[in-house]
Amino acid sequence: MTIKKRNIVSALSTNDVTKEIEKFAAGAEGSPVSNNEVNQTAIRDYKAIRVPFNQYEYEQLEIGARLSGRSKLNFIRYAMLRMVKELQQEQG
Repeated sequence: MTIKKRNIVSALSTNDVTKEIEKFAAGAEGSPVSNNEVNQTAIRDYKAIRVPFNQYEYEQLEIGARLSGRSKLNFIRYAMLRMVKELQQEQG
């Protein structure tokens, strides 16, 4: 069995390849995460947590969700975002 050596033929010159690499690197540096520009309406696949509740807390969650017309998960998100906003306003 013989090994066949590949001959790579590039359509780009060495100078063009260098420019493409620099262009790619510049694009990577300008990603939304590095600029702190996070999309508030993005798909929720970034992180997930498991939150254990005792019986009292879970019953309060059910009451709050029912009174607000929200799902339990949406009620938790809403309450968290509202609390962060209130705390930020208190800070200044």
